[in-house]
Amino acid sequence: MGICIEAAATSLPHGRLFGRGALHLSDAAARDCLERGHHRATELDLIVNVGLYKDHGLAEPALASLIQEDIGANPGHPPRRGAHGTFSFDLLAGGNGVVTAAYVLDGFVACATAKLALIVAGDSPPSPAVRVPFAPAAGAILLSHAVGDVGFTRFVFETFAEDAGLFEVRTRWDPHGGVMRHGSNVLEIYEAPAFRTRCIEHAIAVARRTLDEARVTPTEVDVLVANQLPSGFADELAVGLGLPPSCVPHVATELAHAHTAGPIAALEEGLRRQPKTVLFVTAGAGITIGAALYRDRRAA
Repeated sequence: MGICIEAAATSLPHGRLFGRGALHLSDAAARDCLERGHHRATELDLIVNVGLYKDHGLAEPALASLIQEDIGANPGHPPRRGAHGTFSFDLLAGGNGVVTAAYVLDGFVACATAKLALIVAGDSPPSPAVRVPFAPAAGAILLSHAVGDVGFTRFVFETFAEDAGLFEVRTRWDPHGGVMRHGSNVLEIYEAPAFRTRCIEHAIAVARRTLDEARVTPTEVDVLVANQLPSGFADELAVGLGLPPSCVPHVATELAHAHTAGPIAALEEGLRRQPKTVLFVTAGAGITIGAALYRDRRAA
């Protein structure tokens, strides 16, 4: 028994003013993903949102609960007679959000405690006045319980605390900010020049160990799913691991600077190849590296 990736979908904003928020984009990605997987929202047992930068810096309620209501995934409690509810929550792990959520959901879905789960990731500037180094975008992955030789076979996470200061995000109060100059919160994102290089170095080491422990050779990897940020991360990671360039799915230009949805954009393209072995490698602040190996040998 295992966990099957049924579908992946991404969404981008349309227009310059409307439809750019993280909630709207996440709703669209979730609906498209369910449609591709030929499932209804009411069938979902779990929804995990890993998006980090939300509309107006929203913290409560969890964005996952808003997505659940918007797509009609059994909102309200208790469930109606003869049906089941949907449990939703946010999981904030930055660039490692997708792999971390897959790790959590694997424990529920692989053993059939839950049958169908959805990972949603979406980011947008908290307000039109805020500039951030990523593109507004969202993605979703549909996971289901499967019987057979399919699923995630290994997860590895490692934090390199000595490099924690290379990427930091903080908020501060500017007493002279805002439209009326009455003060406002300011979001500051700091990325050191060495952050990209250290991410790649650490990711290569963790990914090599993941493959070695699973006794998988680089030649067996069909698709490498990685962050879109920092720029060039996936391509240099593939070189460092000895993977052919063809293993790296190249996403649409509009998704090349997606944040938490970046790995989903790569997976969406990679699934078109019907891969048997997928290596997930993501990097985030910390520096924390997440790696996972997904194999589907049912039709091999």
